[in-house]
This record gives sequence, structure tokens and C-alpha cells, in this order.
Amino acid sequence: MNRITVVVLLILACIASIRAQQPLTPQQASAPQQPPQKEPPNPQSDFFQKATNGAIFIYRSTPAPDPCAPLPDGQTLLPLGSGFITGVEKASTSTPQLWNGWKFLVTAKHVLANQKEIKIRVNAQSASKFVCKTIELETQGLAQNVVLAPAGVDLEAVIMPDISGVDPTVIAATLLIDEAKMKEGHVGVGTQVVTVGYLYGYSGQQVNFPFAKFGHISILTDESWYLNPDSKLMEQGYVLDLSNAPGLSGAPVFAYGVEFETNPFRYRELPPFLVGVVKGLMLAPVNGQLISQGIAVIEPGANLKALMRQIATMLKASGADPVEIN
Repeated sequence: MNRITVVVLLILACIASIRAQQPLTPQQASAPQQPPQKEPPNPQSDFFQKATNGAIFIYRSTPAPDPCAPLPDGQTLLPLGSGFITGVEKASTSTPQLWNGWKFLVTAKHVLANQKEIKIRVNAQSASKFVCKTIELETQGLAQNVVLAPAGVDLEAVIMPDISGVDPTVIAATLLIDEAKMKEGHVGVGTQVVTVGYLYGYSGQQVNFPFAKFGHISILTDESWYLNPDSKLMEQGYVLDLSNAPGLSGAPVFAYGVEFETNPFRYRELPPFLVGVVKGLMLAPVNGQLISQGIAVIEPGANLKALMRQIATMLKASGADPVEIN
């Protein structure tokens, strides 16, 4: 912020302070007092509350313990990872007031690796409890319900089955951004971010309790530099100063907070763009041990957007009428 901008802001603050200290006129003093106005709802807070309530925990189907049964003493319930819902809208029936379309459970590809069947746990819509659903995973044939991203992209989408009493938040395709839209939306190094997923060691006994972790974007690169320990491939990845933890893989990462510009002066709340999906953490060797560097690597949102475009193309080829993902 330059010196002129600072001086202008200080002058405005002084004027506001002087006005606040001026005595009331007789007319003002005798006027009936208006009830305090309620603060309008904060769109950002409302969105992240919904995103938290819509977080999904993904477990092995077997063996025990059952993620929806009382946990035996001395055991900790550990999921394979986290997930969330995004989708492709139907062009003919979806409106701004009522989303309608095909819903997909999205997570990191390595979360579901070697799993033929999974169990997901999601919060109920109208009660403080969770609901479980077993899903068989089919990657080909007439029963296919899984769409894999290309090799080197750690993303996977599973058709979300209908579950009675459950309506998790759908992250609209309009919030999926690529490099061009990140530049247009001023999302870059230093932008605040938040991820919502599983807290290691605690998932909730009666209801899912996902947690939010906050950080900033540290590196944006289109290079394939991250050696994924699961795929054994060099993959693209953005870096966040956000300590990762087991169970956060597959969690969405959103832009968060406010943005300032000084020339011209501008202030706004950032839309909750989905900038990526958690895929791993960076370790460093120290005294013969590997320790966390306190940073997380995420699959860029552009790759998720490409996957959803791929799904929309498949739907269109089958005769459906999906909204085009731009």
C-alpha cells in the first residue's frame, strides 16, 4: 500500500471519528430510536458451514470396525480419506434456486486404490446423525460408476447413489477454476485457503465432525515435480503452507478470506473457488527420520475441472443434456 493511500485512509478514519463524537441535535435527540439492524448473513460463512456439513468420510467396507456402529473400547476409527460432492447440472431442469443434475463423490485416486467396495459416512439432512452407504466400485462395463482421471492426476469420481434422508452440499461446477480463471479472480501465491476433512483420531461418534484447516497458497506451478508415493509418477501439484494429516487426502481446498487492491482501491470477499484437492504432504529427512515440513501438496483445481468436463462429455454422448462446463 503506497504512502498516498495510507494518508487518505487515515484522513477518512479521522473524519468518521469526529462525526461519531459530535453531540446530537435536539431533533435527533427527540427522534424515536430505531431498533438495531440485524447483520445480513455472511455468504462466505454460510457456504463454509454447508461445505462442512457436506463433508464425507470414506472407509473400507471390511474388515471391522463398522464406521456406523459403536466403536469398541480402545480402537480409533480411521478412514481411507475424505471426499466431497460436485456435479454436472442438467441443462433442461436445473435453476439457480434448485440444482438438478448428476452428483459425483470426488476424492484422491490413491484413497480408493485397490478397493472393490467402500463405505461412505455422511451427515443426515434433518437430524444430528450420520448415515452410511456401501458402494461397489466398477471402472468398466455396463455397471461402471467410477471415472478415473488420466495417469499422473490423483483424482477419481464415483457416481453418488441416492441415500434416503441425505442431501450433501454440491460444489457447483462454476466454482471449479483453472489457471486462467485463477488469474482473472486474483487467486495466487498468498491467497488464503481452507480445507474441510477428517481430523486424525476423531470423526464423531453420532455425527460427522469434519474440521477446517486454514493456510495460504505458497507455490503455483504447471511443472510435474511431485513424486506421488502411490502412483510412483512425477505429478503436478500446488503447495500450501498447510500441515496435512492422515485422512485429509481427497478433501477440497477453497479460496477464503478477503482481497485488497490499492490502485484503484478495492475490497471484496473472495468467492469460495475450489483451487484443488489434497493429495499429500511433504516430508524431509532429519536425523534419520522423516518429519513433516508443514506443507501440503494439492491436485490443481484445473485438473478436477478437466475431469468433470470429461464426465459431461460422456453424459452428452449417452444422450443426456448436461450444462457445458466452461
